[in-house]
Amino acid sequence: MHSSYQSFLFNFSASYSGGGLKRLMAYSSWFNEHGGASFVVNYRLDGIDKQFPFNKYFFMQQSSFSRAINYSSQLNKIISDSGAVDLYYSYGIPLPRKVGRINWFHLSNVLPLTKEKIFLPLKRYIEIRLLGFLINRCLKYADVISAESDTSIGLFDKRFSRKLLVSVNGSDDEINAYKNGVADEVNKDKEDIAVTVGTYYYKCIDDVYKVYSYLLRSNPSLRLIIIGDREYIPPFILEDSRVVAKGVLPQSDVCDLLRRSKFYITSTVIENSYNAASEGAFLARESFISDIGPHRELLRGVYFKRLADLGNRVPCLHVKSDDLDWRNLKSWDQVIVEMINVVTNKK
Repeated sequence: MHSSYQSFLFNFSASYSGGGLKRLMAYSSWFNEHGGASFVVNYRLDGIDKQFPFNKYFFMQQSSFSRAINYSSQLNKIISDSGAVDLYYSYGIPLPRKVGRINWFHLSNVLPLTKEKIFLPLKRYIEIRLLGFLINRCLKYADVISAESDTSIGLFDKRFSRKLLVSVNGSDDEINAYKNGVADEVNKDKEDIAVTVGTYYYKCIDDVYKVYSYLLRSNPSLRLIIIGDREYIPPFILEDSRVVAKGVLPQSDVCDLLRRSKFYITSTVIENSYNAASEGAFLARESFISDIGPHRELLRGVYFKRLADLGNRVPCLHVKSDDLDWRNLKSWDQVIVEMINVVTNKK
């Protein structure tokens, strides 16, 4: 393993929320504790450099046009100022060229590569298709191509098979809860709430509401808490007095709500990873998660029931937290050490 990571350059400049921010913070923390590395980050994250002083941070703001053609003079300057780069890791951003000794492209969003018809506003649909074109064009520059599930890896052309690997998101909260026996304590007292996280189109909040309505039959006082942008929630759901729309919350608040909930629901029709589902499934008492590839990977070797009669776009998998196996998860330390081992072995 490397004794120094000063020649590692991570490009997270398109990510300032959600899964991208979670990975960035985990990588920032790990490398800060191991001598430091360099990060290109979104200008909205001003102050992260004070939090992790042993890392070097470059803040980037890019116009929509330069992003659309995958060009940035600012990034070019950062790369040239960084000197010899041992690892160039690009989170969801097409590689502009050969940058480092090892060039690593990580797929952060499966929408650009999927052929499934997912409803999106026209502008977003065009952006996604263009991004998919740029990603496919940039893969010739990659020495390593990663995604967050076996399902997502299957979206890449087979000619890249030797470059492909799965790099999941770390699940430290879930693992620590189960290792420390915290889950047993939280399971004793649960509030009469069902929680769903994420409201964007492919999260299918109308299908979440169908699962909630099903649960109401045996839990008449159950409330539904929706975490995410209100503008994507159908009006008829917001008009239900039993529904509480919380908006976007910090990760710690999301986990706190999940720990207190009887049920976690997600009806998403597409995901890069099982990570969002794992948080809910491990922290809530029972979960209803859509039957898609990454969720099946989370439930390997686990007992669950499949519900196909609720009228949802995708059937539900009903699982109890007591039946889950935390050994299906990885810590951020495992994820990062595996990445470093790949880089080391390519010398």
